[in-house]
Amino acid sequence: MQMPREMGPEFAAAFGRTFPEVAEKFQAKFVPFLLENVGGISGLNQGDGIHPNPAGHAIVAENVWKVLRPLL
Repeated sequence: MQMPREMGPEFAAAFGRTFPEVAEKFQAKFVPFLLENVGGISGLNQGDGIHPNPAGHAIVAENVWKVLRPLL
């Protein structure tokens, strides 16, 4: 996940490093940005502008599948 820029550049940068560091530490696969091609696109999100709608979820599933498929 990524933090909105409004949270401040230092916080956003620190938060952005957290997930890759945890994945490396535990030798886990990492999905770089779960909401790639969904986040910020109004037609792919619910009315709150944050959570994906069904069409957005289909793209999120593909984002995850790109990382998981090679493991199977």
